[in-house]
Amino acid sequence: MSEPHETVWVRVGDGGEYEPFFNLDEAIDYLNGLSVGTVTGWIDGGPGVGIETPNYHGYDFISLYIGDCHADLLRPLTAEERAAVEAGLAEAYI
Repeated sequence: MSEPHETVWVRVGDGGEYEPFFNLDEAIDYLNGLSVGTVTGWIDGGPGVGIETPNYHGYDFISLYIGDCHADLLRPLTAEERAAVEAGLAEAYI
């Protein structure tokens, strides 16, 4: 049986739609385009998997994970991927 294709999934805020990306760099560019801000914390369970920023926190966080073609969670980001997100997100003032 083959491995499912890994897709980076992002949902900005509680009311957002899940958006697929081919790689983490594309997802980071998308998030910077929305001025989400820098990472202030990681969500690992409970309400979901993703990040908090100054502009998105609590239950209104940003879902960010590796999933299959149906947006089902395959795994959270690795430590290396998390470091890339933290380094790649730009500070935003809203």
